Amino acid sequence: MKVKSKKSQTAVPQKRSSRLSKKPRSLSQQTHVIATMEKKIARLNEWRRRLAALLKYGKQAAVMTNLDDLLLLLADQAKTVLNAERATVFIVDKKNQELWSKVATGTQTIRVPLDKGIAGAVAVSGHLLNIRDVYNDPRFNPDVDKKTGYRTRSVLTAPMFSAKNDVIGVFQVLNRKVGGNFDQQDEELLTLLSEQASAHVENAQLYQEIRKVTQETIIRLAAAVEYKDQDTRAHLTRVSQYAAFIAREMDFAKEWIENLRLAMPMHDIGKIGVPDAILHKPGKLTPEEWVEMKKHPRHGAEILKDSDNELMKMSAIVALYHHEKWDGSGYPQSIKGTDIPIEARIAAVADVFDALTSKRIYKPSFSLEETVGILDKECGSHFDPDVVAAFHRCLPKIIEVMKMYADNPNQAESVQLPTC
Repeated sequence: MKVKSKKSQTAVPQKRSSRLSKKPRSLSQQTHVIATMEKKIARLNEWRRRLAALLKYGKQAAVMTNLDDLLLLLADQAKTVLNAERATVFIVDKKNQELWSKVATGTQTIRVPLDKGIAGAVAVSGHLLNIRDVYNDPRFNPDVDKKTGYRTRSVLTAPMFSAKNDVIGVFQVLNRKVGGNFDQQDEELLTLLSEQASAHVENAQLYQEIRKVTQETIIRLAAAVEYKDQDTRAHLTRVSQYAAFIAREMDFAKEWIENLRLAMPMHDIGKIGVPDAILHKPGKLTPEEWVEMKKHPRHGAEILKDSDNELMKMSAIVALYHHEKWDGSGYPQSIKGTDIPIEARIAAVADVFDALTSKRIYKPSFSLEETVGILDKECGSHFDPDVVAAFHRCLPKIIEVMKMYADNPNQAESVQLPTC
């Protein structure tokens, strides 16, 4: 019997993976791969940082209504996102054919001709400019560098467009901190920032325009009442400024201070309901006449009540409570201490100070020293001591406003700080 031969037990060699067949990388190749990966990770982290900054600043800018503050925030955003040494956001002023902005302190305004410089070129053309060596560009003005000692190397400038596609401003960053000049990615990023900034700037400008119209309406309405009372429009300006100075010394928020400044002209609007014979009486009022006069805070509150607008709400509060006294002896509700709204406590000091230093039909004007003495004497009875203390701290500013808006030019020359 034939025996079947066994198949060969020898294993057939398998084809090795091409990956395993590759020679191991040399040390220099491994170093190169690691360096490449590190660069990619660094770029990824940089974009993550930029996106985080964009989100952070975007949320802040969306709720900001003060244009000056917004410009400073946007400039800070551009510096952070683009790793630039400096940044400025210019706004187009068509009326004066200028570009203007705020310096970093927020207290000074920069103004340059609309058709001058690199920023002007972008504003006129509507096109982005990336200047890598500004001293070789004839549009660059080196005077600022000479004055400040700063050295501008490169400038990236992008236009900001309105919803109607008009250039409303210019976004400019100077000197990239790392990596040499601004590149294409920086150009794309600044273009994105400019698009976002445009919407925020337009919103802030619209808000300011509405505030301006509101302020003018309030002043005109209040002036009509003051005309009936034979006081001057300058009185409205003075008390508004005094109240704002005091509130600022007491560290209230900017928007709250601005609302108070605009609300102050309405404090006596209720006098429109008081008979002319009482308002114009040159002598002392009778008890019956005082009853009528003391109705004007309620009249004012009635006129201004039931509004959802924060400014009108504050105006109603000031009108109703500005004759209340710290010790509860005021009118119309005889409330006392901190039960009196703080805006009304500030209004009381501002109004009484101006009333005493101004000539009225029923009295001569008091000197500054006499008036300050009365406020100090009434501190803790008529007036909130904290408000009086704030008044003293800003008295030099108040005196400047007294001089600027004096009813009598001769009075302005005589205004001096009281002696201690």
